[in-house]
Amino acid sequence: MANKKILQSENYQNIWITKIDNSLIIDFKRLEGGVSSDVFKVKTKKKLYCIKRSLPKLRVKKEWLADTKRIKFEYLWLKHCKKIIPNSIPNVYKFSSKNHYLILEYLNENKYKNLKEEFLRKKIDYKIIIKISKDLFKIHKNSTSKNIKKKFSDNSKNFYDLRLDAYFNEVARVHPKLNVKIKKITNNYKINSSTLIHGDFSPKNMLVYNKTIKYIDAETCNYGDPAFDLVYFANHLLIKSIHIPQKKHHFINSYKIFFDTYLGSLELSKRNIFFERCVEMIPIMLLARVDGKSPVEYITKENKKNKIRLLAFKLIENSPKSLNALIKIIK
Repeated sequence: MANKKILQSENYQNIWITKIDNSLIIDFKRLEGGVSSDVFKVKTKKKLYCIKRSLPKLRVKKEWLADTKRIKFEYLWLKHCKKIIPNSIPNVYKFSSKNHYLILEYLNENKYKNLKEEFLRKKIDYKIIIKISKDLFKIHKNSTSKNIKKKFSDNSKNFYDLRLDAYFNEVARVHPKLNVKIKKITNNYKINSSTLIHGDFSPKNMLVYNKTIKYIDAETCNYGDPAFDLVYFANHLLIKSIHIPQKKHHFINSYKIFFDTYLGSLELSKRNIFFERCVEMIPIMLLARVDGKSPVEYITKENKKNKIRLLAFKLIENSPKSLNALIKIIK
């Protein structure tokens, strides 16, 4: 029988919930995953659920604090994007603004595979890459209204703490010579904020079953620069091309396909300016995953970290003007 200690987190007092939809919780399991939240698979007599609650201190080596109220914006992102790509967004059953938690559709781990884990297993599907790029463009295209800006701008502080500071500014602290360049990128982010972005558009936040993709963990969403989402996802492909050299060709092809698909959806007059912003971010994002507050956990050997650093500085030095020029550098 469930009691108020059933869902206990090392970072919280006892979680307060014993029932869902008037049905007692009879079992639970902590799910593996990210560094920013407690996530549980919860069972009642009626069905399975997923419960998520944001952590005030993230599970990383460096000190990294964030406002737990950010989960409200994840809820709003899920609700909004459900109207745009309904089959790719999990159902939300309850949101508690008081206790900062979400009750979501449980996605069976025996069916839905985490895309990050699939990549690490050397499984790459170009059709999935194309769909992700198209879905991202749909969200960006349909999320530019003043109402969306008003609704999501309040999460800008969390995005700054969890992304701009933890990734970009932390790189500037480690590599002071890049300080001016990084200040320009963060300023341009504000200037080019024009739509709703996910903010953590990563393979680890994509669950795949057959050709269905479910997007999750949007707690850093905000009204921002869409280039950030593109670079954030593509960065994972680029790092894995270094981490798994026997699949380098496939990851770089995926990288090109992802950018080509999105850029091809933009108006011709906007493509070059948009790509220029991406090129500015790409090397700093690479450095962020070895020298930022949230380093890639599977890159442990110093020689691989140095390969990522060398590639980043090579991109800074050359500043490619086209996608083809960028691909030539990273091959």
